[in-house]
Amino acid sequence: MKRIKFIIFKICIIIFFVTPLKASNNFKIITKVGNEIITSYELENKIKITLFLAGEELNQSNITEIKNLSLKALINNRLKKEEIKRYKYKKINNQRVSNYLESLAKKFNLPVKDLDNFFKINGLEFNLFLEEIKTEFQWQSLIYQIYAKKINLDEKEIANELNKIILEQKLIIEYNLSEIETKFLKENELKEVIDYINNFNFKKAAQKYSISTSAIDGGNIGWINSESLSKNILGLLKDLDIGEYTKPIKRDDSFFIFYLNNKRKISNFDKDNLEKLKKSIIDKKTNDLLTMYSNNHLSIKRNKTLIDYQ
Repeated sequence: MKRIKFIIFKICIIIFFVTPLKASNNFKIITKVGNEIITSYELENKIKITLFLAGEELNQSNITEIKNLSLKALINNRLKKEEIKRYKYKKINNQRVSNYLESLAKKFNLPVKDLDNFFKINGLEFNLFLEEIKTEFQWQSLIYQIYAKKINLDEKEIANELNKIILEQKLIIEYNLSEIETKFLKENELKEVIDYINNFNFKKAAQKYSISTSAIDGGNIGWINSESLSKNILGLLKDLDIGEYTKPIKRDDSFFIFYLNNKRKISNFDKDNLEKLKKSIIDKKTNDLLTMYSNNHLSIKRNKTLIDYQ
């Protein structure tokens, strides 16, 4: 079945992309982002890969649906590239890239070394995809280098939280969550995502719409301790049954939707569990701050950059 699906996808690529491209320039510039460019070929490849990884049919309706989203993602990618160059930041976390590719290869039951050829067979440009992934991880590392010193967590507050839990012998609830993160700001665009979740499923919607790196796993972010969640998110999760999702939650310039895969209670407060709890609280607070700094930095960069649509 998978082989048949791949063949059908490849035929669709020929119908929707290859034929028109033969009549025009594959590398026609469609957008200039500062000193960077985006070509029609890159946009088409982005659309094809997004639909392919989401397991979606390559038809005109789906192409039109995600075209603007794909262009926005490429523009953000170019803005991040410019900042990486401006800071002369050359460090690349090869381990994170390797882990990501291993996760992708596992999805298709392939060794990592076969991914390039697998993309080629399905009419997709692997090198462009890989470059985008590397830029994203490099950007995250740059943001950490710039803002890590500004992250000051109150150790006393965290210790007090842990002590309170011990004294009250409070049951801790853990939630197994999936997420969708989007940059949509318009109500009709958010409605489009919700409708897609209802018509298909959350996993496919995450693979199609989410800009988070968790999208490759259908948005899955694993077990999250309730003590590390904000009151806003926790309040919404408490009202959910397994298999339900939250309403869109605005944080900075993004919207998040969380899906409840499972939940469990923990009542064993031995040393190891408390250390894990403490680490989860610290990690969550740190990641929230880094996400905020990342969004703010990118927003400032966007406002200072000439984006010219050709």
